[in-house]
Amino acid sequence: MRIGNTEFNPTKIICIGRNYLEHAKELNSPVPTEPVFFVKTLNSIITNGAPIIYPRILYENEEFNRVDHEVELAFIMQKNCKKISATNAYDYIQGYTIFLDITARKMQIKDRNLNLPWYRSKNFDSFGVLGPHIAPLNEISDPHNLNIELKIDGVVKQSSNTKYMIFKIPQLLEYLSSFVTLEKGDIIATGTPSGVGPIQPGDNIEASIEKIGKIIHQVVLEKED
Repeated sequence: MRIGNTEFNPTKIICIGRNYLEHAKELNSPVPTEPVFFVKTLNSIITNGAPIIYPRILYENEEFNRVDHEVELAFIMQKNCKKISATNAYDYIQGYTIFLDITARKMQIKDRNLNLPWYRSKNFDSFGVLGPHIAPLNEISDPHNLNIELKIDGVVKQSSNTKYMIFKIPQLLEYLSSFVTLEKGDIIATGTPSGVGPIQPGDNIEASIEKIGKIIHQVVLEKED
């Protein structure tokens, strides 16, 4: 797999849910007292400007026809780790990138209301967008003070700063590694700020994070069989 000019081979994508206070509020969800995490599958990953595919099953089914954008700061693991201390967290990080966690929102809400896993709403093909490159650790002195923004067709939809994360990167890495062996190349997405909302086929999405850059992806409707 390639982001920009960098080859890497993740074994998993771990995403943090409700890691910004205002995002938890807009979802009418409780503010977490410890990190909430879930896993996205590798089939969801796209990079380098590839289109975001709006699944036809969602587009044609009114019960499920809302797909949302969520822009996030992600970091890439540079070596394997398990049960590490927060004080050593940055020794295990290769660098940072932009991540879009695309979500079938109505499907997610229905599954949650039925006390079912909401795995399917997160893992359609192209629902994990990465880029434009991996910014090396030494280029970003403080990952918790970066402006983060998402636009649709030039209109700002999300605009915040990573300083508003509830759980910072060292805490996240210590917590995650207490449960899961993290491997070189793995992707950890740190959560989205408020302002999430729907996307539609034909939209052009531009996501940016200070000191990393921006990515631009078009949303296209899945082709008919």
